[in-house]
Amino acid sequence: MKKLIIVAIFCLAGSVLYAAGPDLIWAGGGIKVSNESNPCYYADSFVWLSQLDSMSLFSQPMLTLRGGKPGIDLGVGGRQPILNGMMLGGGNLFYDYTSDNSYKRFGAGLEVYHPNFSGHMNLYAPVSGEHSGEEALPGIDLTFGVPLPNAPFVSLWPGIYYYAGRDRDNMSGMSIMVQVHPIKPLFVSLGGRNDALQAGRDRSELFFNVEFAIPLQRLGKDLFAFNPGEYPLDVRNQMDHRVVREDFITFENKAH
Repeated sequence: MKKLIIVAIFCLAGSVLYAAGPDLIWAGGGIKVSNESNPCYYADSFVWLSQLDSMSLFSQPMLTLRGGKPGIDLGVGGRQPILNGMMLGGGNLFYDYTSDNSYKRFGAGLEVYHPNFSGHMNLYAPVSGEHSGEEALPGIDLTFGVPLPNAPFVSLWPGIYYYAGRDRDNMSGMSIMVQVHPIKPLFVSLGGRNDALQAGRDRSELFFNVEFAIPLQRLGKDLFAFNPGEYPLDVRNQMDHRVVREDFITFENKAH
């Protein structure tokens, strides 16, 4: 718990300092619990950097903690209205590092936001070798977010993924997640997938996520009021959406 508090303090303090010129939109974090891996903690923030014509540039730094090993994800991206403002389109680039065997990787993502759904595709390319019988894997994933029309504060997140195994079988399959957004800063999710990606095991897993994102510019009495959601979505409200990607580096555990 002490490590988690330290990680959160450094992430939030760093974001505030970094955002002295740019605009700090929200600060948050979360915990991911799985029946096949150690709990994973993180603290992150979303910072508007600048405006380039119709494109808004942003940064999303994150500090991670898995198995007592801290790490960092540094991401930048851009989003802009497309199709006469009917949708949002965007892209992002990330550099991920963890002190667990000094794994490193680059990630690139594309995203689209429609009033009825969102789509997110990511590529992952490790730039570190094998350590202690483990090795980071290259991969790709595709995820969709679909709010329920009659209860838009609840959304379904189906997805597919593929990670190329080096010495063992590839890890590929499907995932499904139900996310509930009961109040503005809180997101609670329950799901499962064919592989325990965060543990490097080709075993199916169930996971439970609790995330928060505090909108620092919209603090008020309604922050903890019930959030009924909206449907169809106003895509303009998705400009500061947390990037949907695999935040923790997926690796192959050759001992399992």
